[in-house]
Amino acid sequence: MKPEIPPTNGLALYFKDLNPFNHQQDLASCISALLNIPKPALTCSGTAALIIALETLKELYPQKTQVIIPAWTCPLVALAIEKIGLIPILCDLEKNHFKFDLHDLKQKNNISTLAIIVTHFAGLVYDLTDLKYIAQQHNTYLIEDAAQAMGAKYNHQSVGLQGDIAFFSLAFGKGLTSAEGGILFSIRPELQKKIHKKASKVPMLKDWEFKRSIELFGYTLLYRPSTLSWIYGHHLRKYLKENNEIAAVGDDFNQEDIPIHQLGKWRSHVAAHAANRLPEHWNQAHLQAKKRIEQLRKLPHLTIFDEESSTTATFPFILILAEHKKITDAILAALWTGGLGITKLFVRAIPDYPALKHLHSSVPNAIDFAERSFTITNSAWLDDQNFNKILKTIEMITLQYDLI
Repeated sequence: MKPEIPPTNGLALYFKDLNPFNHQQDLASCISALLNIPKPALTCSGTAALIIALETLKELYPQKTQVIIPAWTCPLVALAIEKIGLIPILCDLEKNHFKFDLHDLKQKNNISTLAIIVTHFAGLVYDLTDLKYIAQQHNTYLIEDAAQAMGAKYNHQSVGLQGDIAFFSLAFGKGLTSAEGGILFSIRPELQKKIHKKASKVPMLKDWEFKRSIELFGYTLLYRPSTLSWIYGHHLRKYLKENNEIAAVGDDFNQEDIPIHQLGKWRSHVAAHAANRLPEHWNQAHLQAKKRIEQLRKLPHLTIFDEESSTTATFPFILILAEHKKITDAILAALWTGGLGITKLFVRAIPDYPALKHLHSSVPNAIDFAERSFTITNSAWLDDQNFNKILKTIEMITLQYDLI
């Protein structure tokens, strides 16, 4: 079977990680020490962490019913908000960027706004300085969605310490994994206490835990180029052949896809054991990405998103915006099914997902960003030879666009 490079830089697990007798380290304490953050609550997913965060804030301000989110983000964010009876409010993006359009954000933040969810996309750090001022106008909370950015830093401190509450994801491909899992914490002692109390009351669902444990074993066995086609590449190509991009990238969610249960001890111990390898994993990913971003920047008609001053990114993948949708379409037509780790992060803006079409809103920049953006994996398995194939293909396409 043809090798398949994963679309993101997940941390591979070793079979020794699975041995429950080799380690009994507490994952929450491990992550707290590694990142120098308050000891987090553990959840069954990043989405469950978000739900617990929002439920905590909702109890404090039951009259506030709205949550502002970027109009280009994971559809699970909007679904999670609706699952607990709150209303997602879509904020458009800044033109040619994934940051909020601040004018739109100011208009949509009001006395009914419970929280603004800020996303650290692609392992890059969002500076919350401007957002804090906007949030303060109506006592709105800031939640940092750092699902893609564990290990990233702002002013030499972990992401998640700028806002009021933050969470990481332990889903496949996010870096460290426990076959779904979440890390939830707050720098505010009163909120930290409340989220821990709420997380501790979540039930243990044995069927879900068994399912996730099997998936974690399968990840350990199959997460490598020689076997990844079985669990990823085959399905990707099948759905793309059917012109179903949403299913191809795994964005075909509904509220039934959001179980709420405890993270099992065995899975948390596996993640804790593997976490010892994270610093080196992040360092190698950073070095590789910086080198490749410089190469990509030489190509015309592309914007390559890089870390900003005072930040350090983890780069699970490299996020790119083409000057025109035709360029992105041509690049994906040439590379998406080639097993080289090329894909789209989110294929649609939020109101363009069938399950969320009722959230129709005027968000032209988000729709445009969804159409023109794509990603290149930063997996260590994408060697220089294969990266150069990608580079040459993209160069050929972008140079041809000059001739149109």
